[in-house]
Amino acid sequence: MGPSKKILVIEDNTQIADILKKALEESGFEVVVKSTLASTFAELSMGVKYDLMVLDLILPDGDGLDILKYLRNSHKYKDLPVIIISAKGQELDRVLGLELGADDYVVKPFSLREVILRIKRLFKKSAKPPSSVLSVGPFTLDRDKKAIYVDGKLLELTSTEYRLLSLFIEHPHKVFSREELLDLIWGDEKEFYSRVLDAYICRIRTKLGERGKLLQTVRGLGYRLVAD
Repeated sequence: MGPSKKILVIEDNTQIADILKKALEESGFEVVVKSTLASTFAELSMGVKYDLMVLDLILPDGDGLDILKYLRNSHKYKDLPVIIISAKGQELDRVLGLELGADDYVVKPFSLREVILRIKRLFKKSAKPPSSVLSVGPFTLDRDKKAIYVDGKLLELTSTEYRLLSLFIEHPHKVFSREELLDLIWGDEKEFYSRVLDAYICRIRTKLGERGKLLQTVRGLGYRLVAD
């Protein structure tokens, strides 16, 4: 059995932090808790390795999204899975968090069982065995490296963006309905993501630059990737 996964929890509510820490440790994870932006940045500046971050957005010295922005612009932490747990539960808040690179978003009050399930799901998906390299038009999917290239240039993608774009590359020209995408990417948890799927598609198009037009909306049917 390999070493336990190390999780960094950013939460200023002591009671919530203690409950999360205990539940995660009972599930076999190693947990470190920080309660402010300052202490989090101090920890990250030392380059400590973590396998996942649980992030609150409302912190005493600022907005937790600043941490997320830092991670996604950091060479060391750009691929670190992040689950936001926040009392900010409006659709706009969820979309913004996901657009900035969060892998998941849970609204307070939350179910501990649900949070643990989501964390395990992220670890399970990241541990899937890789296979071969697939090239379709200007796209190259390298499953060994879990990387996607467009015109030979590596795309900076979150884990969810990678899974979505991989699906399109593996099935070029196939029209995926919204329901299919939600089932294939999120399964039983699809109801949590139905309203943010469009935001993911939009973000992937932006990252594809001029090639974004190849990820097409088929009105009334869904989405498809065409290879020019």
